[in-house]
Amino acid sequence: MPQQTVHSPLSANRGARYITDLKMPVFTPAHLGKWEQLYRDLLEGETLPLTEEGTWMLADRTGLLAVFDEGEIVFIGASDKLGRELQIAVSGGAESALRSLIAIVELGAAKKSAATRAKSGPLAQRISRKLAKMRYRVVPASPSQISVLADAFAVVADPRYNGPTARANAALDALPK
Repeated sequence: MPQQTVHSPLSANRGARYITDLKMPVFTPAHLGKWEQLYRDLLEGETLPLTEEGTWMLADRTGLLAVFDEGEIVFIGASDKLGRELQIAVSGGAESALRSLIAIVELGAAKKSAATRAKSGPLAQRISRKLAKMRYRVVPASPSQISVLADAFAVVADPRYNGPTARANAALDALPK
């Protein structure tokens, strides 16, 4: 497997410290085999605004979701009710994995309380303002495979909120001081 030197910030919570000369495996879309085209369909092409008006037409479709912030992939997920999932993420008021990850990664919320604080209150309002600037793209996928595909696509794309680098940063941040 090819190796690449990665220069990665530890996290927004810890300031400007960097891991340097870390050897991490580099995964490419070619590693996805027959799923490469579905991956490309998810990440390439026209995106829609992540707003209530931009999500209503999805209804209860099953598939994969990619969220973009200024063209950068920040989240890859899967849902058997994409419309409902996106509407909850946009409006708040209920628990949303995307809202919780934004609270933790971007706004420094504690993992323990992020889901609750992301539902309502001042932190939820800040999350809503961030989400209003984001865009999304979805592709249909089999309900029996969406979780596995989302996990594999996240490994290849390394999104800011739920990719391998984000999980590694969270593990380092969780170490006792």
